[in-house]
Amino acid sequence: MTPGRAGKVRRARVRERVSGYVAPMGPPVVVDASIAFLWFANEPDRWGAVQLLETQSALLAPDLMAVETTNAWWKKLRRREMDMADVEQAVTSLLALEITWAPSAALLRPAARLAVEIEHPVYDCVYLALAASHSASLATADDRLRRGAERLGVRVWSDGGSTS
Repeated sequence: MTPGRAGKVRRARVRERVSGYVAPMGPPVVVDASIAFLWFANEPDRWGAVQLLETQSALLAPDLMAVETTNAWWKKLRRREMDMADVEQAVTSLLALEITWAPSAALLRPAARLAVEIEHPVYDCVYLALAASHSASLATADDRLRRGAERLGVRVWSDGGSTS
């Protein structure tokens, strides 16, 4: 498939994913960048990330997630796995989802405490702090962050729902 054709196919899939989004009604789920990246990157989805868009869960994320996710798409662009139009469409689609964005600055103190407690980077602990403050599950494709969540008693979302 030519690069231009691949881009058109990916953009069509992005539109399908956004249009398939269901209004939130279920228990909240905090989404990290590793999951949001999969929604619009045309990558294998072994974590069930797309299924999260089809649930009735309210989606939450720290505002940092949009920056981290866009940076991951930029890396794909540098490897010539996405083109600029794909990145721009992915950003537009991400921001069009009904995600409740939380200011990261408000989560820094609890995130710093959690980072010390589980010896994990603060930027990831921002997601854990948000999940803990909303009694929400955490959706992540990051194994180390999953283990940290489990140590703290934060539920981890899986494609079948949340787990303890």
